[in-house]
Amino acid sequence: MVARTSRIKLSTGKIFWREAGDDRLPVVIFLHGSWYDSTQWENSIGILSKNFHCLAIDLLGFGNSTAIQTPNSIEMEVDCLHEFLTALKLRPVYLVGHSLGAWIAVSYTLKYPDLVRGVVAISPEGFSWADWKQYNQLTKWLLTYPWLLSLWLNGLKVIVSVSDGAYSLTKSQAYWNYFNKFPTTCKLIFQRSSKEIRRELVADRLSQFRSPLLVLQRDSELGSIVKQSQLYAQAVRNSEYKSIKNIDSTSSQKISIQIAIEIQEFLNRIQARVEREEMELW
Repeated sequence: MVARTSRIKLSTGKIFWREAGDDRLPVVIFLHGSWYDSTQWENSIGILSKNFHCLAIDLLGFGNSTAIQTPNSIEMEVDCLHEFLTALKLRPVYLVGHSLGAWIAVSYTLKYPDLVRGVVAISPEGFSWADWKQYNQLTKWLLTYPWLLSLWLNGLKVIVSVSDGAYSLTKSQAYWNYFNKFPTTCKLIFQRSSKEIRRELVADRLSQFRSPLLVLQRDSELGSIVKQSQLYAQAVRNSEYKSIKNIDSTSSQKISIQIAIEIQEFLNRIQARVEREEMELW
């Protein structure tokens, strides 16, 4: 359930967001994953908007948010998020992020610790260089040298012509078309130098992370992804780690509802503590 949608013009482009809940309630900002946009959070917003003012944004360069230039760093996404929250006078907030969105949420909290009450990171990216190597080197080469793509697909066509491999070709072309839909993801993950990426990884900085952190991880993910999530939780003193049992892998709606319930319980605990502290001040 999304009550309304809006856009705002910022120095780096126009940001689009979906919003639900009373604007007098505590604010939760939802940051989508690498291959998604704000529609990823529609089910979650429907659940949490009863107790929170929920805003799910299309990150700069994704979905309906347009960038003056393709974002080339996590820092640029963090600065855009800060300009957005400042323009709407939203602070302090809770941040909920998935994969790339979680990396941005954690990076934002490290830069602006007093503006974030708590963070939920779902299958977070951007921990350390060792984990970063999980990404496909072939994809990096194809995106860096597009002419290799033509050779690759032409080679597959030859294979298909002498074998029963039509599915392989269709799958590979769909794979490439999928990447073309997300140029900002390709830029941030596959088309930057190792030096640029290393500079923005968070492993060496998480000892400074002060906000409460909940790390959620589906147990059906690749082992390397599960390990990265566990390392995130281990590196932050005030953190929790929860594994989401993927009993029925075909029911993404059930999984999203389960994740929304975990988010709500975590935020409710933090908000209850915040309200107690405010009462004590009075």
